Amino acid sequence: MTTDFYTADPMATRSRGQGFREFFATLLRPPAVQQPELEFELTEVRTDAPIALAAKGEAFDFYVRPTFTWRAEDMVRTRFEELVDAYTPDALQALRDRAERLARAFEPHRSQDLEHEINRLLAARNWALGPKHERITCQPEVFVLPDRRVREAMQPYWRQRIEMQTEHELAMRRAELTRERTQAWSRAMAALETDSRNRHAAALVGHEAFATAFTAMTQGRKDELLKLIDLLEKAGHGFNGLGLYEYAEGLDAALAEYRKRAAMDETG
Repeated sequence: MTTDFYTADPMATRSRGQGFREFFATLLRPPAVQQPELEFELTEVRTDAPIALAAKGEAFDFYVRPTFTWRAEDMVRTRFEELVDAYTPDALQALRDRAERLARAFEPHRSQDLEHEINRLLAARNWALGPKHERITCQPEVFVLPDRRVREAMQPYWRQRIEMQTEHELAMRRAELTRERTQAWSRAMAALETDSRNRHAAALVGHEAFATAFTAMTQGRKDELLKLIDLLEKAGHGFNGLGLYEYAEGLDAALAEYRKRAAMDETG
């Protein structure tokens, strides 16, 4: 009895074995780590704790609160933050060295002047830190507060100054309202003055003081008008006696006009 056996192909056996090995190798291979991307421009602003610096006389302190603006180009964000962390102590020390000398030249209540001077010097240029291939820059800026004891001592001064400023603004507003009211009454009087009958109508406006003032004003002008008429009459007679005909005619015309106005006031 014969039995036929098929001989195994050694190449096929190796191919299957290699396939299994590659499959398991793929399962055990660690995943590929994605490289972080470079950022073209990086910026980070950090504020640090206030630094106490002695003021002039060394009896009081200034409190200088620094703010650092860090910048870099073509760098990975994580590396940039590492460098900022590494160089922040150096930046703080450099700022302290520069500000400490200045602070002793300013009186304890001149915190704003000190702040302006420090920032003026710091703005001259950015600080460059790190190696050339990992260069970062730092732009410091400060905010300065006076000593708490100085602030308490200055409160009465500022309280009085605020009260004075408030009183001044109130007085200016009162003067402005008075001027507006005076102008309004002046326009009303000018309108009423054009007609003598309005002198009596002024009493009907419901404002006794205004009616009294307007009546006195118009009466005073009437008295002045009568005096002028008397002077014109005397002048006219005098110059007529000298034969100045043209001048006398002019005086007569003026006299007639003033008499007419006086008569209107009489009838009014």
